[in-house]
Amino acid sequence: MSAEPLGATGRSPVRRDVYGRARAVLGDPSPLACTVTLTAIQVARGGDGIDTLLRWITPELRDALARQHSLSRRAGRRGAPDARIVRARVCRVSRDAAEVSVIAAVGERTHPVAMRLEDWSGRWVVTVLDLG
Repeated sequence: MSAEPLGATGRSPVRRDVYGRARAVLGDPSPLACTVTLTAIQVARGGDGIDTLLRWITPELRDALARQHSLSRRAGRRGAPDARIVRARVCRVSRDAAEVSVIAAVGERTHPVAMRLEDWSGRWVVTVLDLG
């Protein structure tokens, strides 16, 4: 996969996919990372919303979140309505991958969240998610 430098137009670099089609490099993944974090915390604590994540997470992550959701529901939990993002930091490790660390607050407690996002067919997809 090759990349072309910024042109005179100032647009983002263009790269070629495996079929030779031109495609722009993906932008900042932090808004998606924050949304996935809040929804994943909600689901892990027994709330609804796993269906909204299906486009943005791998099937393995979906299965792990579904198991945690089931365990939380059996324990009587029904979500975390007061979850919020305190801070998010993005580190682009390559053109096709980014690692994000997020601090989320649920009530009075803070939780670290780490994730890896990768470029899958022109969109960010979370491939690793660690809810602390």
